[in-house]
Amino acid sequence: MTDLKRTSARGLNPAIVEFANWRTRHDRFIEALNDIQRTHAMAGVEGVGMLLMGIPGVGKSSILNSYVEKHREGRDDLESVERSKEPIILVSVPAEPTVKTLLQEILSASDYEGSIKGTIKELIEKLNVLIEERGVELLIFDEFQHFLREQAKSNTRGVVNQIKLMMDKHKLAVVMAGTPAGYRSIAQHEELYQRFAQRQTRLTPFQINSKESLHAFGSYLRAVMKFLRCQGVELTPLANKEMMLRVYVATKGIPRLIAGLIKMALESAEQGDVITRQDLANGFSKTSMNPELKNFNPFLANYERVQEHAAKTQKKATSENSKHWDIH
Repeated sequence: MTDLKRTSARGLNPAIVEFANWRTRHDRFIEALNDIQRTHAMAGVEGVGMLLMGIPGVGKSSILNSYVEKHREGRDDLESVERSKEPIILVSVPAEPTVKTLLQEILSASDYEGSIKGTIKELIEKLNVLIEERGVELLIFDEFQHFLREQAKSNTRGVVNQIKLMMDKHKLAVVMAGTPAGYRSIAQHEELYQRFAQRQTRLTPFQINSKESLHAFGSYLRAVMKFLRCQGVELTPLANKEMMLRVYVATKGIPRLIAGLIKMALESAEQGDVITRQDLANGFSKTSMNPELKNFNPFLANYERVQEHAAKTQKKATSENSKHWDIH
C-alpha cells in the first residue's frame, strides 16, 4: 500500500502516486485479458500458445500483471496441507538468452527454493519436477523478442525447441508478449509459430482515423478524468475532439506517454487546482516524449496547426503499423 503521508512529505502530489499505480480496463485491455484466459483454460488439454504484441508503451506488461494478480486472487486451491500450487509463472526474458539462462530465469521467476545451477539436463529435470509438483498451468514470457532477435540467432533454435518440448510434455499454456520484431522472428519458426497461430492479440496506440477509434480514445481519456476526480483533482475536459487531437499529437496515442503527460501536468499545477490546458502545455514542454515535434507544443498552437500535425501523425502511424506485421 502506498504511504501517501510519506510521499506528500517529500513534496510529491499524492494524486501522482495514485495515478502511477492506476490501470483502466479499457476495451482492448479486457479483450487481451479474455484471450489470455481462453488460452490458460486449455492447459492440461493440449499445449497451446498466444501472442500478445505491440510497440512499447501500449500496456502489455500491465495486462500480464493484471491477469496474474486477478487469477491468483480468484483461486482458493493454491494452498493445502499437501502442497502449494503455482498455476502461473511470469518470466521476463533476459537479453540474449541461451537455453540454460532461459531455464534459470523460469526457475528464478517461480517459487523454486533450490539451486538454479547445473547443466542444461539438470535444469530441465528441476523444471519438470517443479511443473509437476506445483501444478504449473501457464507460462508467460514477457519481452519474448529478446530470444528471437538477430544477435540471438545461434541460440534461437535451442530455445524454440525447449519451449515446444515443455508445451507438449506438460500440456502447458504459453503466452508470449513482446514487440512486433518478435512476431516477425517467431513467424520464421514454423514449428513453434503454428502453436501460436490461433490466438494473436495486437495492441496499437489509440488512433483518430474513425468514429470507432475516436470513441475508444475518448472513453480512455474520460476514465483518466474520472479517476483523477476521485483523487480530488479536476482535469480540463480531454474527451472533446479538439483536446483529443492535442493529446494525440503530443503522445502519438501511446498510453504510457499519455500517463507521463498527465503526471507532468500534475507536477506543474498547484495541489487542489484544476489541471488546465496551460498545465498540460507546461508539462509537455518539460519532456521530450515526442522529439519529432521539436518546439511545437500542441497545447499552445492554434487548432488548425494541431489538425495538420494530427493528420501527419495518423498517416505515419498507419504506415508503421502495417510494416510491423510484414514478415517478409
